[in-house]
Amino acid sequence: MDNLISQLKNTNSSLREAEIEGLLFLLIQSKGITNTELIQKTGLPKETLRLFLNSIGSYLEEQKGAQVKIKDEFLAKMETLKMRPYEWSLLAYNDPALTQKIREIREKFQLIPKRDYDQFFATCETSVSKYKVMMAKGVIERKKIAFLGDDDWVSLVTGIDSSKHSLIRVFDIDPGILKTIKTLSTELGIKNLFTHQYDVREALLPEFIGGFDVVVTDPPYTKSGIMLFLNRAMQLLNKEGYIFLYFGNSFKTPEKFIKIQEIIGRFGLVIEDKIDKFARYHGAESIGSASSLYVLRASEYSHDLSGAVLPKSIYTFENQKEEKFPFVDHVVFKIAGVSSDILNSKTKLQKLAGDFCKKHRLKVVDTKVTVFKGQGVSLTYILANSNLVIHTWPEYKALHIDLVTCVPIFAKAVLADTLSSLFKTNKIEMTVVE
Repeated sequence: MDNLISQLKNTNSSLREAEIEGLLFLLIQSKGITNTELIQKTGLPKETLRLFLNSIGSYLEEQKGAQVKIKDEFLAKMETLKMRPYEWSLLAYNDPALTQKIREIREKFQLIPKRDYDQFFATCETSVSKYKVMMAKGVIERKKIAFLGDDDWVSLVTGIDSSKHSLIRVFDIDPGILKTIKTLSTELGIKNLFTHQYDVREALLPEFIGGFDVVVTDPPYTKSGIMLFLNRAMQLLNKEGYIFLYFGNSFKTPEKFIKIQEIIGRFGLVIEDKIDKFARYHGAESIGSASSLYVLRASEYSHDLSGAVLPKSIYTFENQKEEKFPFVDHVVFKIAGVSSDILNSKTKLQKLAGDFCKKHRLKVVDTKVTVFKGQGVSLTYILANSNLVIHTWPEYKALHIDLVTCVPIFAKAVLADTLSSLFKTNKIEMTVVE
């Protein structure tokens, strides 16, 4: 068994060596564990675990049902390797008494998750941890807290554990969830917890807008779901506050995390913390029965998407497909440190813009030049494949360039270098727009 972990790494490229060692540690210590338990403990996707178990198949007993167990003949040898455990989540909270209370409540009511609402109930430990992490951040005491969806009953944990919060209000589409929360809050004597049946696809009542210091939401894990729930969260939030957002997907699709980061950026929110695989669920095995926590801080620069047409199809069962849209290559440049003589000269700007178009094979079919009284010039070039717009601020030695094409831009990787050479400056900020 020498170099066992290194050998397994060769056939499990998506796993780190520390994760492989942690998986072996779990199998050795448990002396028998189900696939579902492995997923919940590790937060690894079902397919990733399947490939790993296949790679160590010769060490495992023939599976009986979902049970995974190392053969006795190999167990003793593996124990001598002294495998180290792996921290599958960097943060977790343990409160046995509170967790047991939530477990008893779950067992009493026996609610069934509704797939039409993308419900997967969190483990009882997670429901407690979701509350404890907010307390640890120090942002919810004596605050007004909104739960935008709460099939995990974190609102109840919040009410049970502390009376320091001035207001707790749950917004949820599911009348069964709301009825249970309302019944339990009465039984438990929680006097500051209120419910409101609400479909996030509809506008909020004016009385709720800007009325909360903290918003907690675990929305459908779709691009449109995140966007719509975050927009409602921003509307609920007062000028500055916190949003605790949960999002999960397989780490084999990192582009989805990038999309979420871009969406968060559209709202002007700061990602103050991100904890991978923080929450665990019953089901959702394709994403490791886990989601990451984003702690988002709003500031004077944060905003909702007022006026935007937001999606109505937000649930995974709706089999959403990316909207079909013509190919667009779109880049924006902010350029500083340019000579005012260039920026105020129609002739010089046209010469440089022409050189830029020639270098990157942009065919100009029409041109419009506007010279402003005082200072500043705007150039609009209609291209064979879209447009190029340039505007200057000579007083700031700055210009802005917006280039849109419906074919891939030639030599796109050196666009900034071309502009740097033409305008004799290295103060260039380039943004690629989707």
